[in-house]
Amino acid sequence: MHSWIVAGLFAGVVIFVVDYVMWGKVFTKGMDAYAEQLSPEQMKAFMGPALAKSAVLSLLFGLVFAYVYGRLRTALWVEGGGALAGMEFGTVLWVPVLFATVGGSVWYTRVRALHRATMWAWLARLNAAGLVVGLLMR
Repeated sequence: MHSWIVAGLFAGVVIFVVDYVMWGKVFTKGMDAYAEQLSPEQMKAFMGPALAKSAVLSLLFGLVFAYVYGRLRTALWVEGGGALAGMEFGTVLWVPVLFATVGGSVWYTRVRALHRATMWAWLARLNAAGLVVGLLMR
């Protein structure tokens, strides 16, 4: 499959699932201080639109990721595409996120845990997207 649109949509779905797992299941301990305390009714009203926004953003990100990967895959160290090439591309995109979050946590010590969680969540998202796009855009 060589279509970056189909690969991007698949990657968007995977990104959404990874994002949900990372923020809903993995990064739960200690993150309560950074979330608004909502009543059960407020939470129900909040979750629907929040999940919809997250899904749309994940799909758009998957499309952009697949498009840029398609344009730049010949410049990667891993030749010929595939899962490793996609993950290499994702990790290269993650490096600025790494520096931004580590650099920000130097100054904003109260949100250091949030910065660390954001950094690892982006690595998981980008590598999952890279894996899917690399496999689908061979």
